[in-house]
Amino acid sequence: MFTLLDPINADLAFTLLSSLGLLLAAATTLAALPWTDAEIASTERAFIALLPSAEQSSQQVRATR
Repeated sequence: MFTLLDPINADLAFTLLSSLGLLLAAATTLAALPWTDAEIASTERAFIALLPSAEQSSQQVRATR
């Protein structure tokens, strides 16, 4: 007897919804990336501003033997 929720249809629905979710997540991620030159420069300035604090914390780590 054929029903709407037999295992083949459930598997197809799960596969299609999972694929659609992954494509939507990828599109959202790509939309959030900085694309204009001004956005890229702003991101680079923010990253460079973080470098002095990263250098200070790396100097505090010491290897002991």
